[in-house]
This record gives sequence, structure tokens and C-alpha cells, in this order.
Amino acid sequence: MALDLIFLNKYGLIGLLIISFISYSIIPFPSEVAIIASLIIFNPFQVFIVSLIGSTLGGITSYYIGHKGIKRIIKRKSKINKKAKRIFKKYGSLSILLFSSLPIIGDPLIVLAGSLEMPFWKFSAYSLINRIIYLSIMVIFGIGFESILGI
Repeated sequence: MALDLIFLNKYGLIGLLIISFISYSIIPFPSEVAIIASLIIFNPFQVFIVSLIGSTLGGITSYYIGHKGIKRIIKRKSKINKKAKRIFKKYGSLSILLFSSLPIIGDPLIVLAGSLEMPFWKFSAYSLINRIIYLSIMVIFGIGFESILGI
């Protein structure tokens, strides 16, 4: 947690972009503290846009890791693959829309979307909606948190 604050302090909005990218790629790294802390220094709109760009690029990276890499492993177990595809076809869009930004759950879910060949446009649309809502809540929470502390 302190590492992301040091990184943010040293690199500013570029640091926030990198933290957001890493957090939403395959590497679990909490970006929430950096998002809230960056509101002390930067305009909330800047924080929102930079976090959105970084998290979107990180999510796309995780999707392609699943699509190009993990998919090969899953294909070897075709019975599991067929069942997983059937379940993901039914609930995948909703799960990406609701859970793709959540810590611990979101990253594997995005990799699964790629590995089970969820159409990229569909993944992108639902993921973007999720990130807009999640990051809006984070920025609003951060602004409220700052005003409570009197920063």
C-alpha cells in the first residue's frame, strides 16, 4: 500500500495510470488507495479519466492473456471447456458487468472471459460500464473522505 503512494507521489498522473493498469491486469495490486490519495493532488475528473484508461488497458491485457494463453490449456479438457462455455454464455455478460472490478474476483473473471472466447466487443462494453460505475463511486467516496478529514 505504501509502495503505490510513493509511486504516485513520484510520478503523478502517469504513476496513477501505471498503478491502475497493474491493478486491473493479471497482477493483483490494490489501486483504490492510490485513486483516493490522488484526489488530494489532482482534479477528480483527471483522476477518473486516468484511472479509467489504465484500468481499461489492464482489463484488455488480462482478456488477451486468457484469449491467447490460457485458452490452449482449457481446450485440452474439452468436456470442461464445453460446460464452462455454456455457463459463461448464460451468465458471463452479467458477471463481467457486475463483478469485473472487484478485487480477487475480477481478474480471474476477465481472464476466463478471454479464454472462453467472449466476443471482445461485448467484453469491452460490459467491462467499460462496470469500470465507469466503480471508478465514479471510488472518486465520489474519495472526495467525501477528504472532506471528512478536512484535506
